[in-house]
Amino acid sequence: MQNTVSTPVAETTTSAAQVAKKASSSIKVNSIKGKVKVTADSNPAVTEAAIDYTPVVSLERACLDDTNMVKQDRAFYVNAFKRGVEKTARATLDMCRVVYEAGLALDSYQFQNFCKEIGYRDGSSTVRKFIAIGKVYPRFVDLADQLPCAWTTLYQITQIPADEFDAYLKHGKRLDQLKGKRLQGLMGLTKPLDDLTADLKFDSAAGGFAFATMVAMRKFDDVDWRAIEKAMNELEARLPVRFVIPADLKKLVEQRRLRRYQSAKKHYTHQEFKPDTWDMGEEANTVLPRLEPEVVNA
Repeated sequence: MQNTVSTPVAETTTSAAQVAKKASSSIKVNSIKGKVKVTADSNPAVTEAAIDYTPVVSLERACLDDTNMVKQDRAFYVNAFKRGVEKTARATLDMCRVVYEAGLALDSYQFQNFCKEIGYRDGSSTVRKFIAIGKVYPRFVDLADQLPCAWTTLYQITQIPADEFDAYLKHGKRLDQLKGKRLQGLMGLTKPLDDLTADLKFDSAAGGFAFATMVAMRKFDDVDWRAIEKAMNELEARLPVRFVIPADLKKLVEQRRLRRYQSAKKHYTHQEFKPDTWDMGEEANTVLPRLEPEVVNA
């Protein structure tokens, strides 16, 4: 008779507390600072935010009208405005007088730093006009009630003939009425004839005085521009002038030239790319004779 030995099965009874204890983790894991990337979907739907074309509210529109002010008659507002203009004119005179006195009291190095600290360049036209206004301060300070508030107009009045200035006041005319063609005509009487660039604006970016404007009399393309460019280069080589071309126009011409180049490579491979037929200009052609281009029939 064969004996069968069976492995006894251990039976254990556990309480609810023991089950909960076994279910909990027995390993303590310290927090690790790292980047964790969680992906909710392998192909998530991309939702682009709608573009809002509503203009941003300006400071003026953000402020509400003052409804608590006390209404006055027209004469009150006229007088108040004139008082404000007079205060502005006096403040402008005081400011220019400070610049004038600083120019006399300080040496060139100190005055340069003074202009830098007040936000200007010592050799700029603005500082020069401030000094001119400050110089005539004794003549202007008693006339502040009839002076224009703009310092540019104040400077223009300082450039009219002294006799005309005295005659203008003698006849009881107000200085704030001196403007337009009358003012420009009086200023023209005192302009120096030996310096034609005295009244021209200095373009610091171009490094010279701007004195003319070039106007195209008709529409032109990049082919016309090549002729214009050659003429400007010739003038720049012979005269002390420089043509300042807007960067946008230069970029547009380059883009058109590139498009023409790509088109030439594709459609005119037997015509455009023959250096012997290129027009290099009169001087270059005399050194390297130019062949007449061959006409290729389609």
